Amino acid sequence: MFTITTICKNVSFSSYLVLQARLKSKTHWAKLKKKTSSKYKAMNHFDDFYGSIFGDKWKPMKEALLRRNKYVAVVNNYGEPEETIEFLTNRGAHCLNKLTSVQQEFYKQYPPEKIELSKQNNGNNKLQDYREKLQTEEISNLYHQKEAPEQLDFSDVSLKYSNEQEESKLNDSKSNYESAKEQTINHDIDQSRIIDPSMGISSEALYQYIPATKLKGMDDWVPESLHYSFYSKSNDFPLVIDPETEFKMPEHLKVYTYEMDSEWKMFPEPKRCTTGVYNYYPMDCGSVLAVLALCLAPGDRLLDLCSAPGGKALVALQTLLPDIVVCNDTSISRCNRQHRIFRDYLFDFNTSNKWRERVMFTNVDGRLFTDDQGFDKVLVDVPCTTDRHSVTEDENNIFRPDRIKERLRLPELQAQLLTNALTLVRVGGAVVYSTCSLSPIQNDGVVHMALKNAFQDHSIVAAVKDLTASFAGLSSTLQLGSGDIAPQYGQLVVPTIGANFGPSYIARLVRVK
Repeated sequence: MFTITTICKNVSFSSYLVLQARLKSKTHWAKLKKKTSSKYKAMNHFDDFYGSIFGDKWKPMKEALLRRNKYVAVVNNYGEPEETIEFLTNRGAHCLNKLTSVQQEFYKQYPPEKIELSKQNNGNNKLQDYREKLQTEEISNLYHQKEAPEQLDFSDVSLKYSNEQEESKLNDSKSNYESAKEQTINHDIDQSRIIDPSMGISSEALYQYIPATKLKGMDDWVPESLHYSFYSKSNDFPLVIDPETEFKMPEHLKVYTYEMDSEWKMFPEPKRCTTGVYNYYPMDCGSVLAVLALCLAPGDRLLDLCSAPGGKALVALQTLLPDIVVCNDTSISRCNRQHRIFRDYLFDFNTSNKWRERVMFTNVDGRLFTDDQGFDKVLVDVPCTTDRHSVTEDENNIFRPDRIKERLRLPELQAQLLTNALTLVRVGGAVVYSTCSLSPIQNDGVVHMALKNAFQDHSIVAAVKDLTASFAGLSSTLQLGSGDIAPQYGQLVVPTIGANFGPSYIARLVRVK
């Protein structure tokens, strides 16, 4: 504040000029908006959840997720493959087949260590502790902090389900929370709110003083801890885990990549060949592994149950092995995008009859998909939290407030899709389940749940194929989860700064009955 004195003849007066100063402690509106964005909420959630599960290993994963992810180049066999391979080789890229074969020879002499059961049990305990902590926070947040310790008995709503309750899809969880709520809101009447009728207030005006008796929206409320209650390892069904012996790299599938910690990280944009199609398809290496885990054979009939946008189905066609590929997805817009990708990479796709006989498209809910002939291989790349997208993009983010129920119901949806896939595959055929998530709930938890449901509901028995030895040759290209973060049923591609692929989870199941 400044004082200005003015003298006018014999009269003097002072005027004050006030300058508004910005408070340094005030938070800028852009930062406030950032903290409420969907990707900010997703990162807070992952920090809490994955930090509890992975411990110190979560920090480097988080750093990698926030950076630009790395891709491999799948050479298009329907373009000019020789010229494309020469172009990629001149840029310092290596053939994934050759890198894998060199590493596999090494691991024949020094096999990778097997997962210890104690480490798996340790992971289960961490998840159980996190779930119980989350349940406590959910209940306490519903009520005043002063009242919660005195009136809430958290043991009544601990959600420690038995095997029989798990079979009922945990539908009684909300009733447990409601009963706890009813016990808590039984308070004495606040006498200060009583209005004397002599005050002359009309009866209509009194309606605004009626206290609330229930929380709006509680009918649709889903507890966060319900999401983690789907993780169960009860062995009340035939569970077989065998090493995979049929795995081999397809001869005609040419995938090029840069080695771990290489100076080269990204490939240039694909270009059109003289045939009009693009020369290679860039994609995450974890997605390629899902196709490799199918162990495709000549003449296979393949179903891609959640196919769009179509990258994995395109890689399957690049192996030149399956006779028929059925691409199914419920989203019309995503299917249209898949059509465009196939036109861009498969020569004469719109006009040739051979493609109409070989590639079929359907728009059916994957849980309701039926087929009379059966499939040799089924790929189930389920909807998931897509961890990398969730922490980097707000658009179509699963952590948006209007998608909370959808996110919390993901494990149930994923298990239903995988269970139906096991009914669609022939005896002796294989189902590959994959996600883009680090969550043990959506990965091992869903596989276990689907195996159990398939046995109890359809008398189907499937063996889990351990891909540890098969994928060991990829150690110079990407990092797989090992030690206490290694899944029991599948393989986990862990994002790192040097090899920023994934996250991806791949599990191979072979139907034996």
